Amino acid sequence: MLLLSLTLLVGCTTNNNKQNSIIRKVKIEPVQQADSVSVRSFPGILKEAAQINVAFRVAGPIRKMMVNEGDFIQAGQVVAQMDTRDYEVQLAAAQAQYDQVKAEVNRVIELHNRKSVAGKDYDKAVSGLKMVEIQLKHAKNQLHDTKLKAPVSGYIQKINFLENEMVDAGMPVITMINTGHYQVEVEIPVALYAERKGIITFSGLQPTVSKEEFPLDLLSYSRKASNNQLYKVQLRINSATQPKLAPGMDIQVNILLKNNTRSMASVSLNALFYENGKTYVWVYESGGTVRKREVVTGPLTGNGRIGITHGVQINEHVVIAGASSLHENDKVEPLAPVSETNVGGLL
Repeated sequence: MLLLSLTLLVGCTTNNNKQNSIIRKVKIEPVQQADSVSVRSFPGILKEAAQINVAFRVAGPIRKMMVNEGDFIQAGQVVAQMDTRDYEVQLAAAQAQYDQVKAEVNRVIELHNRKSVAGKDYDKAVSGLKMVEIQLKHAKNQLHDTKLKAPVSGYIQKINFLENEMVDAGMPVITMINTGHYQVEVEIPVALYAERKGIITFSGLQPTVSKEEFPLDLLSYSRKASNNQLYKVQLRINSATQPKLAPGMDIQVNILLKNNTRSMASVSLNALFYENGKTYVWVYESGGTVRKREVVTGPLTGNGRIGITHGVQINEHVVIAGASSLHENDKVEPLAPVSETNVGGLL
């Protein structure tokens, strides 16, 4: 039994020595000072600036629809034409009445200039002429309003009536999407809302459409949080600069924010690992070993990095690749940096 115990002890010691003698290759980098600004990203939704219902100001049957659903139209373009028969008759009658009254009033004016007619008769004639002038103008306006024109440039979202159908004045004939500009709606957390004065710029990204970011202009913040403790932000984008975008698309909203402190450290996100709900990094020490150290993370600082408010100091070195197989006090060998002129080590 004594001999067997000594044999096992020697075997375990040999295995431990072999494990300790393994030198793992890891990639390390120095802890850097966080930038004075950071980038926060949130999902948003692209919406039309407004949805407009377009209606005739007069009633009657629709003679012709000039557009189809999905068409893009310019402001002032005729989109529908009403049957003008009744309004042409109304204008002709108003014109005839005006011509008659005008001739009669001219005679009264001539007599009034000769002082051959009473003053009240003259006033009555002039008032009658003004009345028929208004009636004639109204008849012209109604005939003009038989053409339905687009109030703004945009797309035809829906056509509510067909040709030859009767519509009343004010009934929406078509529904348009105003494309003068688009709006992007995004929700931000309370912490960011409280620091909104430190926001420098907003920008958007729709990777399916383009890999380039586009600027967003702030329209407004909501003054009340939702049930999820999120505040709604309305942003504006000039649709003419992004013709491929369309309402309903998902937009990644990037917010450039000033950091509260300039002395905060930052590490690559790859340096972090988690155990029992806590966050750690492997710190590379001068003797070629690594030690596990708990850290407290701050905001994302962009470019795949995160701020560290406690746990490491600027210019300390941490492991950013190969951390998954490490143990406390393991011996490691830092990988040599890749040469910019010898990519892949081919030379």
